[in-house]
Amino acid sequence: MAASDGTMHRAITHGRDPAHSAQPARPERGTLSLWFTAAAVSWTALASAGLLGPAEACTFVVIAVATLTASALGVRRYRPAPRWPWIGLAAALVLFLVGGGVRQAVGSYGDLSPGRNLVPDFIVVPGYAVVAVSIAGFIRARSGRHRHDLDALLDSAVVALAALALAWVHLISPALRHEAATLGVRLSLAIYPPLSVFLAAMTVRVSFTAGARSSAAQRLFLAMMCFMVLGDTVQTFGDSHLADIPKDLADLPYAFAFIAFGATCLHPSMRTLAHPVPSDETSPVRRRLVLIVASLAVPAVLTQLRTDANGDERLVLGAVVVLLTLAAAWRVARAVHQQAASQALLRYQATHDELTGLPNRAMLLEHIERARSGIARGERAAILFLDLDRFKAVNDTSGHSAGDAFLIAVAHRLRNTLDPADVVARIGGDEFVVVLRSVPDGAGAMARAERLRRAFEQPFEVQGLELYSTVSIGMVLLEADEREAADALLQNADTAMYEVKAAGGDGVAVFDAAMRDTLRERLQLERDLRHALEHGELQVYYQPIVSLAGERLEGFEALIRWAHPTRGLVPPVLFIPIAEESGLIVDIGTWVLHEAMRQLGSWRTNGTVGSGIYVAVNLSARQLRDPHLLDEVHGALDAARLPPEALSLELTESLLMEDPDAAIAVLEQIRAQRVKLSIDDFGTGYSSLSYLRRLPVDTVKIDKSFVDGLGRHDSAEATLVAAIVAMAGALRMATVAEGVERDEQATVLREMGATRAQGYLYGRPYPADVIPAAVDKLRHGAPHLQRRGSPVPGAAPVAAGPAAPPTIEATIPGS
Repeated sequence: MAASDGTMHRAITHGRDPAHSAQPARPERGTLSLWFTAAAVSWTALASAGLLGPAEACTFVVIAVATLTASALGVRRYRPAPRWPWIGLAAALVLFLVGGGVRQAVGSYGDLSPGRNLVPDFIVVPGYAVVAVSIAGFIRARSGRHRHDLDALLDSAVVALAALALAWVHLISPALRHEAATLGVRLSLAIYPPLSVFLAAMTVRVSFTAGARSSAAQRLFLAMMCFMVLGDTVQTFGDSHLADIPKDLADLPYAFAFIAFGATCLHPSMRTLAHPVPSDETSPVRRRLVLIVASLAVPAVLTQLRTDANGDERLVLGAVVVLLTLAAAWRVARAVHQQAASQALLRYQATHDELTGLPNRAMLLEHIERARSGIARGERAAILFLDLDRFKAVNDTSGHSAGDAFLIAVAHRLRNTLDPADVVARIGGDEFVVVLRSVPDGAGAMARAERLRRAFEQPFEVQGLELYSTVSIGMVLLEADEREAADALLQNADTAMYEVKAAGGDGVAVFDAAMRDTLRERLQLERDLRHALEHGELQVYYQPIVSLAGERLEGFEALIRWAHPTRGLVPPVLFIPIAEESGLIVDIGTWVLHEAMRQLGSWRTNGTVGSGIYVAVNLSARQLRDPHLLDEVHGALDAARLPPEALSLELTESLLMEDPDAAIAVLEQIRAQRVKLSIDDFGTGYSSLSYLRRLPVDTVKIDKSFVDGLGRHDSAEATLVAAIVAMAGALRMATVAEGVERDEQATVLREMGATRAQGYLYGRPYPADVIPAAVDKLRHGAPHLQRRGSPVPGAAPVAAGPAAPPTIEATIPGS
């Protein structure tokens, strides 16, 4: 029975080789396995043909020793995990080899006399137990977390019972009824078939958790088991004199089982045989179902064919049929239950959000329909569309895992804040929808919406962090006679939410028809904006930047304008946010960069401006995240044949704070290329000395809102501006005051030590063709001429002093 070792190996390794778990390993060829198989099979064939002479007698020993060597080499080379089952299989192989040798020495094969030596059986039978324990170890490792896979256990039990029925009829029963042998001899003859059936069942159990695609090692293992079962069958027939089978022929299947085991050990795929298999790969495949159906038919066929069977045989076959029926019925019941559970899971997944477990959009629409149909006369329901403010900052600064945890925390807080009858759903990203099933009136709905908004005032504890977020809420009220479809109502609530977003967020708005008209106009503007670049509708205007000390021209700020063919001049505050949200801002910003550099190059070439004049171009948040930003900057400068110092890139504080570390890393790369950097609208965001020291910038631009109050007695703005100028001076940064419109403002800024200024006092934003005249006026005291009402040739008239009519200015991305 030495060959039974063949059965042993299949369970193979947990194979998590460190060298192969960290990264996908390239497929390895089983060259060693192939050479071993070829050499061993050739030796066995030559020995069977009687061509090896005296060496023929030691064939089985040679094969066994070669297999032991191969197992040791394979385990050492491929380092499977766990290793102990492999050691157990090798130990069983030794027991089989020793038992086979003793059997050969005492000549017990075919001996049915009362004096038959049973020592070989006492050596070999424990080997079956060792093989069983080893295979159990492989099953445990292979099953991983799915050790409860009762289906595979039931299926393998069906196959084992069918095999047991065959073994009983043809091997076990004849051996037990052998008239010429004593009881001890009969038991020694009958014990091996059920042991083989048991190991075969365990092997089938391994195969049923072997994954969707079998490896070479798995197939070799199955071949090993087949040879072992065949060897036990042939040996039992020969040993019991049920057939005339020579000992050498009876041992031949065991030799091939040994060879299959050695080939398995030497194949690289042996590392993967004990890897846990995902549950979705353990479902029955067609071959498995065919095997089970065939197994179920075996007892019935045997019962019909064995009409001459005695009572004991029929009793055993009947018991097998009963057990098979019970196993099959249990299996069918589980299959039906699993099918129902699977369908329920699919329905749940189709109607619920995977991350938060809340209803998704599909289920939400059903809830809206129920809420609408369930409104009684005089009652109302409400739909609240919630969007988290600045959720992207959470993802960018804390990571997406924290972002997911944050969304789960939001869902939990919403559920705890709402009434039990209300419904909360997540329809995507950071968007949630609440259906209030019963509200007394609009004021009651608004009060409950405000309660939700205030629920976000407390921080969220996420992964050890305190995260804050406000929420924008759009609301639609439902009356008893509401006729709009659920998706249209949801869209209306979304439109109202957008109005809150446009106003700065953290609020509640109730939908009305005017909002829909505004949305339609916005969508039309977006469609028109997509064609504005290619149709040449966008223009770059330039506003002078002068030195406060001598009112000399130092540079320009590039400002985008959109001359719509039917709407006229579209204010940048309308189309720049649209460009930001739609992603068009990257293309527009790139075009402004190239156009501004081209224009400055042209002015320098024709002598309009000197070589020291620069142009400031604003960057959007999307441009700052664009990996091609540096290439675009270099391309624009190279095309215009300008040095890096001719360009200043401006960024707002709020843009930098979306992801400070990433932004600073990009700015340092830009600064390393000698391009100037400036913080726009400084003082309106996160201003602090420590923050300012971290930024690799050259210039700080003081926001117009602080400059407006300068020149008035005891203005608070003067203190703030003085502090900003002092901070910048301490860090050796220049300052540019925006929105300078009056002489007294310029005087105060000059006394504070501010470096430069821009505003209507020195010039409006002009189109490129007016700049030469504007530059000429600046060289000859243009500010004074303008204050007296003398216009720049070709430019729009400028009213005197502070009464100058405000015009909307915008840069890329802002104003």
